[in-house]
Amino acid sequence: MLTNKKIAIIGVGKMGGTLVNSIIKNKLVKKENLYGSTTQEEHAKEINKKYGIKTYINNKEMISGKEIIILAVKPQMMKKVLSEIKEVATEEQLIISIAAATSTQFIEECLGKNIPVIRAMPNTPALINEGMTVLCPGKHVNKNHIQMAIDIFGAVGVVEVVQREGLMDVVTALSGSGPAYTYIIIESLTEGGVRMGLPRELAQKLSAQTLLGAAKMVLKTGMHPALLKDAVTTPAGVTVDGLMELEEGGIRVTLIKAISRATEKSKEISR
Repeated sequence: MLTNKKIAIIGVGKMGGTLVNSIIKNKLVKKENLYGSTTQEEHAKEINKKYGIKTYINNKEMISGKEIIILAVKPQMMKKVLSEIKEVATEEQLIISIAAATSTQFIEECLGKNIPVIRAMPNTPALINEGMTVLCPGKHVNKNHIQMAIDIFGAVGVVEVVQREGLMDVVTALSGSGPAYTYIIIESLTEGGVRMGLPRELAQKLSAQTLLGAAKMVLKTGMHPALLKDAVTTPAGVTVDGLMELEEGGIRVTLIKAISRATEKSKEISR
């Protein structure tokens, strides 16, 4: 569906750059149909040299005549960027925002037009094409718009769609912030291995690969994590003693509370 479409990415930073790279690598559109912008002229030159795409520092100029506009800017910059493009944005364009805690309604109201807006929440593993992105369509979005967004973010990982925008705060707290929680778990498992005598490099590799493998077991088998856990936990074995320590330390409740607190924070920022 993206063939011959022109895509403009406002804000080619880490995530914007990841999308540029994946769109080119997966040949979703021709390189000459991909455009990027940044606030600094020197950075624009670097982007042009790195990806071979036309770059701008003027967002208003860049989005003119482009079918898809991706807003890859920080939430605090959103209002300024929308005011810049308001005059030239049209209802024939699709706008995709990856700014956390920024609603489709906010974008629609700032632009003052019936423009299709999709809110996307990717996470940082998209940098290695292992991302998790959740999409939420605004009120002027149709099935074709959603499919185009799925095609774009499918190039950097797995994509799901939710219809209730209120769920996006939970998505932000879970998959958006989730990598940070996972890094703490990997760090802690590594420290445990080091404490008991393993070299740090080996302990970290064991920890990271174990989490990766376990995650793939959940995704590929479709089994409940509790059943997979039970398969590892033999009677009077090593694993059950480790699990007892985790339960005593409150890991289950702590992780649940982390999602709850982060969700509330996302709601606060949205308001």
